[in-house]
Amino acid sequence: MHIKSGSELVEQGGVFEPLPGYPFIFVRREGLRLVFRDGNGEYSRWATADKPRPPRPLMLGERRTVVEVEPDGRPIVGESIYVLTHQMCVPGGWMDVKTARCRASENLAGIYCPGGTDIEDDKLRAYAVTLFKGANEFIDAHPYTKLAGILMDVRLQEGTGKVGGWDDPGKGFEIAELLEKSGAL
Repeated sequence: MHIKSGSELVEQGGVFEPLPGYPFIFVRREGLRLVFRDGNGEYSRWATADKPRPPRPLMLGERRTVVEVEPDGRPIVGESIYVLTHQMCVPGGWMDVKTARCRASENLAGIYCPGGTDIEDDKLRAYAVTLFKGANEFIDAHPYTKLAGILMDVRLQEGTGKVGGWDDPGKGFEIAELLEKSGAL
């Protein structure tokens, strides 16, 4: 009996590393569950197909930093000119909030966490952090930010029937008002 970890097959009792420096032992299969052991003990997981998971749905108010290469006619060796865009999730996709240009090492284009803390290049990361801080004022004042907070209260059912609780009838009116302000209605 084997399982697949990345591109390698691991037999029962075999050791593999899903993350570098974190060894796992494939102990056995129990029906649809796989049993593993690591340094902390034994645990099980559902066996899944080898197909990739579908992307998770976007959450209203979610943020990210997009880094794109800006074509430039000047010969630059070992560096690229990038356009950094801080975005927030709104109904229908991503809305650009703030944009900046930066010159940094090559091959850094991609999508990063909101503050850009997962960017490896120090210079580019510093620009992303500045962009993130500059976007906060706009995002904090945006109707969708408040709407996302209300929706979270409703989903978590925080409140006890008091004014402002998830079950307050005024929440529906507040949601409608925020949608009107944002231009979604």
